[in-house]
Amino acid sequence: MKPLIVGTRGSKLAILQAMEVEKQLKLSGIRCEIKTLSSLGDRSLGGDLSSNVGQFVHGIDEALIEGAVDITVHSAKDIPIEGMSGVNTLAYTERDVTSDLILANGIEEWPSLREVLESSRSKSLISIMKSVPMKSKIGTVAGRRQSFLLSSRPDIIPISVRGHIETRMNRLIENLVDYLILAEVGISRLYNAGHITKEALELKALRIKEKDWPTAPGQGAIAVNCRVQDEERFCELRTILNHIPTEEDVSKERSLLGLIGGGCLFPAGIKSEGGVITAAISPKDWRTRYSRGDTYKIHRYIGDTEGFNFTSNEAEEKHVQSFPKDSPKLVTTLTSDRLTSQLRKEGVPTLNVPVVKLRPLIDNWPVRFLEQFGVRSRWPILVLTSPFAAKCAVEVSKINPEIGQIAWLALGEGTHKACFEEGVTVSHCGMVGNSEQLLEYIVSNVKRETSLYVPRSSKSDYRFIESLMEKGFGVEHWIAYENMPITPDTCSLSEEDVLLISSSSSAESWSSNRLKVPKTVLSMGKSTTETVETIPYFVGCEIITLEGPTVDYITSFWKSKVEGREIED
Repeated sequence: MKPLIVGTRGSKLAILQAMEVEKQLKLSGIRCEIKTLSSLGDRSLGGDLSSNVGQFVHGIDEALIEGAVDITVHSAKDIPIEGMSGVNTLAYTERDVTSDLILANGIEEWPSLREVLESSRSKSLISIMKSVPMKSKIGTVAGRRQSFLLSSRPDIIPISVRGHIETRMNRLIENLVDYLILAEVGISRLYNAGHITKEALELKALRIKEKDWPTAPGQGAIAVNCRVQDEERFCELRTILNHIPTEEDVSKERSLLGLIGGGCLFPAGIKSEGGVITAAISPKDWRTRYSRGDTYKIHRYIGDTEGFNFTSNEAEEKHVQSFPKDSPKLVTTLTSDRLTSQLRKEGVPTLNVPVVKLRPLIDNWPVRFLEQFGVRSRWPILVLTSPFAAKCAVEVSKINPEIGQIAWLALGEGTHKACFEEGVTVSHCGMVGNSEQLLEYIVSNVKRETSLYVPRSSKSDYRFIESLMEKGFGVEHWIAYENMPITPDTCSLSEEDVLLISSSSSAESWSSNRLKVPKTVLSMGKSTTETVETIPYFVGCEIITLEGPTVDYITSFWKSKVEGREIED
């Protein structure tokens, strides 16, 4: 009799889960053979996990449909609500732990990962967040985890950390992120099999209380799939493998997730345990709200299935803030409202007057380039130096998938949020404000053998590219978008207003449009300042180059210089 072919991903954790299924079947006299397969999720380093439903499942189940394997083994949380046609879940093995752990490197007051795994203690999210500094970089790409974090701590910077669990823990050990959030069940299974290194076990960790942080539907359970036509033939396998209480709980969780219109990537935690539902659900537009500096609430529920009633997101609160007409205002040349919205919330009266239109040059972007690099560890990093470069990258990645597969590096928060709003979590965020600081960040955090892909503006110079090459990096660069001057409909400025010029091309367009110039001009970056200083139209202005994070610097400048000037007057 031929052995039963069990298909699974090739990670240590996936193989351990397949081996558990194999063990249970062998005890009942059924011979098995494990066959490792590759999924789309295993072939990407990009931060677009949140937009690719089923990428860890479909590639494996395709082999099932093709007859290459008899059953497939998955983490139940990865299976889409609307599964693949022709495939059904045959069984759920008994559920393991469902908590998430937050890991850190070097927080003395936290217990070690080993101590947490050998205990049952957990802490509230509020108490954990008290020990997490402002602007910390936390590694997680899951929408559920990101939305829960950012609802209470919008200063946090989510970072994409891809790869197997061991790889992700190594990124924390290497200090490429400050914290890391992982499912306890995966770490626990690897720990029990002796696959967690001593160094990783010495990392610090805390278990998050599930009341604050409900699990993803299905987390902790192993799902076994088969072809629809084989369900009757494999009824004996179901009898051996299926744990009825787990099946009931996971089925309820998935049913409720479907009821609210979500899938396995929806920002919701739903746990069923003995008929009691614990749920936390973020609004569908949580990414946009966070990216634009708005707050949002998590909808929470504890009770039975019948009482669960969540039909829509809460209405978005509109923050309309009025400012005195005769008071100074900040006029910017920005093409996005993201920064404007955040500044208004900080009390800075801000008005956008774009004088440049940016047009993506999609055909200029490199295509089919990954083959030359071979293994994923040699893949290039995409360096994004502005929010518009980020928007272009997102647009290009929809038709040029290799751009979306590589890791992305963002200049600072604005560029990071431009990616995040579109569903992409960057792998690196420099948290800097100009190309000189970005160069320092790259030199300190990126290996020299890593190639850098840098999309450029049609108006940008070569100084940043040349500086990277001087530091020993291989650089591929291209004109990714062009700057086209436009004439604004209206623009009313007084001498007491402040003009924020966002780029060299905006400075040139402001001058060519002969728009009024106030006494004070803020400039985003040294190269912009150099351009402004060479244009006779700006002679006589006080020109100040922004330093540090943009929102923080502008807010501080406004309160100390502009509001202070009003008090003196």
